[in-house]
Amino acid sequence: MSPRLLIVAGESSGEIYGSLLAPYLNKDFELIGIGGKHMAQAGIKLVGEITHSLGVFEVLGQLKKLKRNMEIATRALKEVQGVILIDYPDFNIPLAKKAKELGKRVLYYVSPQIWAWRKGRINTIKEVIDYMAVVLPFEEAIYKKAGIPVKFVGHPMLEAMMKELNINKIEDFKLQDKKVLRDKFDINQKTVITLMPGSRPGEIKRKMPLMLKLMKYFDCETTHFIIPKAPNIDFSETILKQITSSGNVTIFNEQSFTALAMSDVAVITSGTSTLQAALLKIPMAVIYRMNPLSYLIGRTIIKGVKHIALPNVIADFMNIGDIRVKEFIQKLDSRKIAKEINLLLYDNNYRENIINFLDNIRRHFITKEASREVAEICRQLF
Repeated sequence: MSPRLLIVAGESSGEIYGSLLAPYLNKDFELIGIGGKHMAQAGIKLVGEITHSLGVFEVLGQLKKLKRNMEIATRALKEVQGVILIDYPDFNIPLAKKAKELGKRVLYYVSPQIWAWRKGRINTIKEVIDYMAVVLPFEEAIYKKAGIPVKFVGHPMLEAMMKELNINKIEDFKLQDKKVLRDKFDINQKTVITLMPGSRPGEIKRKMPLMLKLMKYFDCETTHFIIPKAPNIDFSETILKQITSSGNVTIFNEQSFTALAMSDVAVITSGTSTLQAALLKIPMAVIYRMNPLSYLIGRTIIKGVKHIALPNVIADFMNIGDIRVKEFIQKLDSRKIAKEINLLLYDNNYRENIINFLDNIRRHFITKEASREVAEICRQLF
């Protein structure tokens, strides 16, 4: 009988990473997990479902589900040989502690942002995990310094992107492929802008009004907007009516990589989507807004980080040049964001500098195969 592993993801991106990992493990392990539809489709038997928490007050609304999932996961620990925890530190670190108390080996995949806040967590991590698989290139040195077994495995977003775009290497995607994609979706306008309001209900509620305002600054005859809908998320009827009232907007059911691939510019809620755009070298404006009190609390505890967009964070830690993607934080002025979009579209020198910057970031990822490397760690660890 194959050893049984528990895979725990807490949010949409994490469950996609779990689904990409599963095919590399299915032959050697029986997989159960907490996740979403992608993990289920990949052959993982779900014992619990993901939440969509973010920020102090957003988490409060999910407390019942979080408590239930912890109970489910704790019971499941007794039935498995090992645990793979994907991101989601406020849930997964306490679960790792329970796993260690039961003598289970623990692999943590996708590091908590200890480089930004709650740096002391690294001491807890050292006590409760056996191996850390990190997805950002500068994180490996942080864990090595702390004496924690670690490997930079690359980012699974690259795999998800190549799978969706049906290419073997990200370098295979060429300018002519952009036109082929636009033709496939009957998009004939000269300019395509992708708007990414986020992957959590709270984010969408706060960002969608801004996205709708931005559309008004661009000629509908020459500009087409794409809004990818994140996994496990549905837009309200009100939002759908507002979006579809214009004839130059397409809503994609997920397919964020396809949307970005055919775009000239993107407006992105800070998160993993900024790395998606960087991997495709799509110039972007990055926006960030959360519950005001959550934001004020966050400002008091986040130290030593100048930026929030992942390409910028990577560049800061690795001292990559002085060009950065423009960030708009909390106070989202649609006029200023529209001005930035126009610079990215029509100022050739500015646009080229940003694209070169993004190319320098993606070079750290294009030779890596995250899921394959994590699976190899699992075979050695479990």
